[in-house]
Amino acid sequence: MIKNIIFDFGGVLLDIDFQRTYDALSVWTKNEMVYPELPENIKKWVFEFETGKMNTETFIWNVQHLCPDPKPKGFDIVQAWNAMLIGWDPRKFVFLDQLRKKYKVYLLSNTNTLHIEWVMRDLKTKHGIHDFETRFFDKTYYSFEMGKHKPDPDMYTQVLKDAGIKAEESIFIDDSMVNIQAAAALGIHVYHHNPKKDLIEVFAKHGW
Repeated sequence: MIKNIIFDFGGVLLDIDFQRTYDALSVWTKNEMVYPELPENIKKWVFEFETGKMNTETFIWNVQHLCPDPKPKGFDIVQAWNAMLIGWDPRKFVFLDQLRKKYKVYLLSNTNTLHIEWVMRDLKTKHGIHDFETRFFDKTYYSFEMGKHKPDPDMYTQVLKDAGIKAEESIFIDDSMVNIQAAAALGIHVYHHNPKKDLIEVFAKHGW
């Protein structure tokens, strides 16, 4: 019996398009990037940024100095990095409110400070939501705070232990197959979500 729902963020709850950031970075670096491939140096910086091993200023500086002259301003890099973030289907706010009446609900995301700052700002200015993390979730888990990155098994076990929940009573929903497989190996129920599908309809169909 499912008692706990663990959501991924981007591609499940938040609408995103990685290629928009790849396109924006391509303009500045003069090096065409096509999702999901990134140059190895940028891939390394992203991993370090999203596991809290690199701060925001260093991440921006590194990307800036990968670009030819005239180099972009820090603001330009932030804009390019956040370009992938599209926004919300407002129906999901009602959906999450309803889920919390029946389940414990958690958020588990590979993310970084720049993206979370954008999300919180967008929620406040466009949707009037100031208590996102406490209103919709029992707890939120971000990679840059945990020092871990999906699909690291330790990330899932840490969530289970910290939340005090059992794998067999939990379902993890993610749009990445490798992340799904890692959770399933620990006995967590999983659902591989296609971002093109309506998440609310998926739940209705499965009777969750």
